[in-house]
This record gives sequence, C-alpha cells and structure tokens, in this order.
Amino acid sequence: MKTLKDVFDDGGASSAPYTTALKVQICGIADINNYRNANGEQRQSITVGFADHTMAVKGILYDVSKANVLRNGGTVMLLNVILKKDSKTIVMTNRSKILKTGPFQQAVPEYFLKQGQDLACPPPAELVAINKIKTSPVKTMVSIRGQVVSEEMERTVKVAGEDTAVRTLKIKDQTAACKVSLWRDLSKIKTTVGQHIELTNVIVQVYQEEKSVSTTSRTKLVEIAAPEVVRKITVIAYDVIDGEFLTLTSDVEDEDYPEFEVPLALLAKAFECELEEVETTLLTKLPMTTEITVKEREIKELTVLPSSV
Repeated sequence: MKTLKDVFDDGGASSAPYTTALKVQICGIADINNYRNANGEQRQSITVGFADHTMAVKGILYDVSKANVLRNGGTVMLLNVILKKDSKTIVMTNRSKILKTGPFQQAVPEYFLKQGQDLACPPPAELVAINKIKTSPVKTMVSIRGQVVSEEMERTVKVAGEDTAVRTLKIKDQTAACKVSLWRDLSKIKTTVGQHIELTNVIVQVYQEEKSVSTTSRTKLVEIAAPEVVRKITVIAYDVIDGEFLTLTSDVEDEDYPEFEVPLALLAKAFECELEEVETTLLTKLPMTTEITVKEREIKELTVLPSSV
C-alpha cells in the first residue's frame, strides 16, 4: 500500500481522483464549517488532519454525515478521494468511503501528528494588547482580551445578497478600546457590559479611518475571569463601607471618578499604622498617588507613591 509521500510526490495532475485505498491516522478534527457555495447554497465541511509515518496532510470532508467515523487518534482507510497535490490536501466527497481499520505497525512520529493537528486546528492568532490594533495592517489576524464597555442590538445587513446577522461590541483593556463586529452565529452569543471576554482569530479592518476588528469563521468568543492589573491612580476622597472596607474615589484620565474597594487592613499595612488610625492617616495624605493591583474594582495590593502629600 502506498504512503502519503508516495501518492503526493508521484507527479501527475495537481488535482485528480484517487481510487486506491489510502491508510491514515487522524491527528485533529476541526469544528463544522458553515459556508455558502458559488450558487449561494448553504453547505458544511469539516477539516481533518491526517498523517502516516512519511508526512502529514490536510483533509476536507464535504459529506459531514460521514463524520461519525472520525475519531481523534483513530486510523481509517480512505477510498475514492480527490488529491490536491499543490496544497497537500485530501478531499472527501459523498462518493468517498471512510472505513475504520487497525493501527499502523510502525508508529506515526510525534512531529507528523503535531503537524496534522495544526493543519486541522491551527493555533490561535497572536494575543495582542488592544492598542496594537491601531498599528496593525488591515486584514491582520489577531486575538484579544478585554472588558465589554458597550454593546449594540443585533441587526441584519446584506452580505453577497444574503441577510446576515451582525452585532457590535466595544471592549477595552489597560491600553485602549476598540469596536468588535460579531457576525452570524457569534452575534447571538449573550454578552453583558462589564463582562471580560477573549476573542481569538479576529481580523483587523478599517472604516472611516477607524481601526476595529471583525470575527471570522475561526473566531471563538469565550468569557474569562477578570484579570488582576497594575495601575496608577490618584485617590481624592473615600467613603466607609463597613468596619473592614473603604471605597476610594480616584481622579483618573478618561474615566468618570472610578471607585475601588480596599480592606482597612491593606491600608494599615501601607500606612504602617493601626487599624483605628487608618482614616486619620488617610485624610492627611489626600490627594494620594498610589500604585494598585486591582481585580474588577477590588484592590489586592496598594503602594503609596512618594509624590503623595
């Protein structure tokens, strides 16, 4: 039986049917991809990574009813496929057969298994700070994290003559804020202002000279825990919550006097004083410049900077 390297390196047409049995190990299976063909008809496909002991290749299954045979790590025999030699791809149609078979006697090398996995499920685009989007070329694919600060209602627009759902969010991180266009099924995922999310594989776009990002068929949107961030603030006033916490009001550029909760014990440590002396000491220091480690609005660490009065 021929190996993958044999069939892809033997010359011939760049795209041609291959009717002989081909044995491969499954390295990775992507999610179902929904798309429209040239006639505007709704279709589905699944990308699969295959390998043997000679090389790794991509597979595209256009008859998703056969997907129940696919199991990551399993070994299958392929019949009646199409080989696209230029792109090292095996195309499986409704005429193709995918049959279960026993494993290879010679183990498939780990580096081919990894290549096959990456062909089916490419690693997400680089995670970047939001301020990098302004300097990224249009059509650059990136991943971002941030907090939702505003969101619009879902609307319908025409794309290639078809009604298509889209919804716009605005998210921010420590560096900047940007708009995100959520397309199709992603537009229906529930989000809320204040929520922290991660978006992988979004593409940079520009409209009226403003850079933003837009989702793609590879985008994943997931909720993440609020990160702990370090920032510098100037505290100008405070309020007592209870016997253990204060609310510090700060004067921060581009924010409307944000408030942060801080334990009295943390202030006592920073001031090097007793708990009952915290308020008196704080009043003598206002306005107070501090560096804080904060999660959401709760201060985890606080350092009084020398510039404070």
